[in-house]
Amino acid sequence: MTAFRILDFRALRKNSLLGFAKVELPSGMIVADVTVLSGERGPWASPPSKPMVGRDGVAMKDANGKLRYSPIIEFTSKEIRDKFSEAVIAAIRESHPEAFA
Repeated sequence: MTAFRILDFRALRKNSLLGFAKVELPSGMIVADVTVLSGERGPWASPPSKPMVGRDGVAMKDANGKLRYSPIIEFTSKEIRDKFSEAVIAAIRESHPEAFA
């Protein structure tokens, strides 16, 4: 296998959110809950993250009251992260073109 493959896509439109994808990487690793978003420069994909929880067990929020998130998967550079995003979006365009309609 040489390309990313979308095993599942769950549409969930809310503000910039388009949905979530389960992605099989060329290595065979499967990444669940890849967030697919839309912005001024078009769609992009973000690896999964989880809400940050304080010592008191309560989800942490930023100054605007929005939940803060911590990455589950990180990349060694912005360039590699961008390549991941581009590959996920290309795979979704092929398998679920309605996601961007």
